[in-house]
Amino acid sequence: MVDTTAGRTATDAKTDAGNDTGSGAWPQTVRIALNAADVERAAKNRNGLTYKGFGLLSGNATSSLLMDYKAESLESYWTLLETLFAGDHPLMNTVKVEMGNDRNNSTGPNVATMRDRDEYPQVRREPGFQLAADARRYQPDVHVSILRWMVPTWVHSNEDVYRWYKNTILAAYREYGFMIDSVNPDVNERTADLEWVADFAHRVRTDEEGFIGNGPDDPNAGFASDEERSLFHAIKVITSDEEVTGTFGGDVIANPTYMDAMDVASYHYSVEDDQDGNFTRLADEFDKEVWNSEAQATFSNSADRPNNTMDDGLGERTGTGIGGSGSALEMANTLIKGFVESRRTHAIYQPAIGSCYENMEYASKELISARDPWSGWIYYDAGCAVLEHFTKFAKLGFTRLHDGTEVDGIWRAIPSASGSEVGGNNPVAGARHGEPSYLTLASPDGKDFSTIIVNDSARPKTYVITADSALKAFGKPLQIWVTKACDPESGEAYDANYRRPLTIVPPTYPDETSEVPAAGASGSADSTVSYTLTVEPWSIITATTLDTFGPAPDDTADRSGRTDEGRYTPKPGYEYDLPHTAENARPVLDVDPEHGVLYADDFRYEGEQPVDVYKFDALAREDYLESRGGQAGATARYTTDTNGAFEIVPDPERGHVLRQQIDWNHAGNAWIEGEPRTALGDMRWTDYQVSVDVKFEDYPGRSPYVVVGAREMGGNKFTTDICGVDFKIRADGIWLLRNFGNEVRRGHLEDLRKRAAEAGTTPFAPGAGSWNTITLRVAGDTATVFVNGAQIATWSDASLQSAGRVNLGTSFDHVRFSNLRVERVTGFAPYYDQLIDDMHMRSWDDGSEILRYSGPWTHDNGQGMFTYMRTISRAAVAGASVALTFTGTGIDLFGPSDGSARLDVFVDGVQVRAAAPVHATNGSLRCQFRLRDLAYGEHTVVFRTAAVGPTGFALDALGLIGAIAR
Repeated sequence: MVDTTAGRTATDAKTDAGNDTGSGAWPQTVRIALNAADVERAAKNRNGLTYKGFGLLSGNATSSLLMDYKAESLESYWTLLETLFAGDHPLMNTVKVEMGNDRNNSTGPNVATMRDRDEYPQVRREPGFQLAADARRYQPDVHVSILRWMVPTWVHSNEDVYRWYKNTILAAYREYGFMIDSVNPDVNERTADLEWVADFAHRVRTDEEGFIGNGPDDPNAGFASDEERSLFHAIKVITSDEEVTGTFGGDVIANPTYMDAMDVASYHYSVEDDQDGNFTRLADEFDKEVWNSEAQATFSNSADRPNNTMDDGLGERTGTGIGGSGSALEMANTLIKGFVESRRTHAIYQPAIGSCYENMEYASKELISARDPWSGWIYYDAGCAVLEHFTKFAKLGFTRLHDGTEVDGIWRAIPSASGSEVGGNNPVAGARHGEPSYLTLASPDGKDFSTIIVNDSARPKTYVITADSALKAFGKPLQIWVTKACDPESGEAYDANYRRPLTIVPPTYPDETSEVPAAGASGSADSTVSYTLTVEPWSIITATTLDTFGPAPDDTADRSGRTDEGRYTPKPGYEYDLPHTAENARPVLDVDPEHGVLYADDFRYEGEQPVDVYKFDALAREDYLESRGGQAGATARYTTDTNGAFEIVPDPERGHVLRQQIDWNHAGNAWIEGEPRTALGDMRWTDYQVSVDVKFEDYPGRSPYVVVGAREMGGNKFTTDICGVDFKIRADGIWLLRNFGNEVRRGHLEDLRKRAAEAGTTPFAPGAGSWNTITLRVAGDTATVFVNGAQIATWSDASLQSAGRVNLGTSFDHVRFSNLRVERVTGFAPYYDQLIDDMHMRSWDDGSEILRYSGPWTHDNGQGMFTYMRTISRAAVAGASVALTFTGTGIDLFGPSDGSARLDVFVDGVQVRAAAPVHATNGSLRCQFRLRDLAYGEHTVVFRTAAVGPTGFALDALGLIGAIAR
């Protein structure tokens, strides 16, 4: 735990020590004082104390599927953007785009807008720029920021960096009609180079050259207009996006040049100030913005989180509701402590939207999951509702001036009325003893205020808020909103208690016999009023003076103004309207069941409908491929690259093909090394055949290779070798069949020729310039490879991974792909109808039972990134069972295993397996047990531990096998 002694004095003075609830507990009552003088003082600060709110980061390939949502699921896509950016109180107001180099920078790469020095920036293939453009449909003033991680290989100096940044910024402006608002010229998560920051700021403010063209006749050169020049000169400069507590605060304060150059101080994750309090000084004294420019969202899935049995902080495994480790409440505590400790008034979530394939690096760490563009499925976590406790009850954003006067009335965070005694830094996790955590936001005129209070503990907490008579909000009642878990026994939907009106608390005057004044009335002449609030365990509330709800039509409030929970109606603009994700709302990718085709792509996209893109304050219809990058390289449908760049390019023979664009000359530095790979399809695919035509382009030196992989479910940050099975073949005919990168079969060109002769098919054509067809079939525990129709190799393993996506891969060479086809295999089930997380015990719609556990199980959140949804259920003794009623032909169990556990299995009341062994696995989302070959229909299956071995039995997920392909 982080030592918080230095920050204890102010909060200690506001607590009642006599109400201690037990050993190690914090006082039961916390006192908050809001004074008019403090609000007036904060109102004079236009940058450091204005609460900006929240933003999203588009980077690390986490936005890779958003273009597909826009093209395939239009309603879901625009609903997503409306949910995030629309209205007077938007959830988000910033889009931050990472500038990439086509190499992995954690989950995957971001495309390089300029792969060569003289290339015109290809901003259309960067999903972050399109996201920012489309967000402007609902919020014209959305703030757009950029930052680099790695650089393209042609970038060797700051001069090159400036060229890359400037030309990209101006190309985005000319393409979409928005100017980048802020830039960090430094490198992501590196120590600040303040000399370069100052130099960059000077260049931006004085640049008269404009776009750097390729020679005097380049029509793109220069500034296109005076407006473009003026907007470019106004770009703010950020430093330094370090991954620890900022190290540069003191240097900026000590040097006027640095102070003038830097508009925004930012660093990641850490909520702390440096030992000299320089970031608090930058905000309070020097009126500089301080951001948490890469913040952590919710780890796991809040809809199922209330089923956990984590330690409640009182030594009991009774669970933590929507709170606890990695929760939405912990996320809120991070925001509050970040302001209290270091004046962070803006948090940008990485990622806010997880729109890449599941179980990749940093999986299950988002506010919104958008994984299946073919269906439009999107899940909005409770973290969104938690953020609305900040955004819905205040005017947040960036201050704008007109003739030197503020025009938006952005609310200020009030340091004296905010406090945090929550322990920890990254994560902020020490809240289990009821440590105080609260943030007060006030309008600059003092007419209204809102206090957000988080109770991430099992102890009820009492807060007493006082306000003085000089405050214009004096005498107004407080309306209380709450977010907490649903009651699992009541049949409620998972989000039934997200941001709901709770009660009205009238002011209390020192003379308790005084009549309660009407809302807004001056009331008594007493100098202060107070409000007493009780905050339930595992909940967040907002107490606001705003008029946000009234009694439900059939309710009558009693004389005190209080009514029971749930008897209020929100007023317009305050309704809870985050989309609900229904149970079983996630269909598998299966494009043509009648003809046995799960997915097919010829990469031509002929006949595809045009796509709507928001440009220059209007929707524009664009050709499908042009909207995704155009002829220089367009983003392929349904792909998440994990290294390299797989893009659609023109082809003289086939119209368009998929091409891996990055050769060794363009392979720059990476955060996670690995060779080019792209994932495609549905993680729930089980038994199928994937085929694709491949062609090697001319290559110097060593033969390039191509990979066709199957049954990939992530599970490792190094994505070169993550397929349950793949076939790797070089241009000279040397080949390998592999299991998670481990060789199981090998051969060479002569083998290919012999097999082709035996089959009477065309032999493999080595070298460059010829098309060959690679086919990989996975059926049950057997993998079979065909080249140009001839069977080359087969391999069986009882513990073979049972499901997963398709992968395509290459060396750092140019390889072309065409005619991808994924098909059913007769006699086998093509996919899981559902992949159910171990913590999904109740329906999201009505709370009805899904998984039924019996016996001594533990159900834990807070697991690693490659544990599905970061949850695990464990049985340490024999006799523990889990049951499920479903329709299908079998169930697969996933989880980490040493192979020592044994299971008794019952189907429809009849024991079908006794002490059956499980397979040893090398990860969490790996199949450890298969129950197959049931007659298609409804079944009730019970798995009971017969023996558990030294490590117990761990369950991560269950795959429900559907109908058999005929």
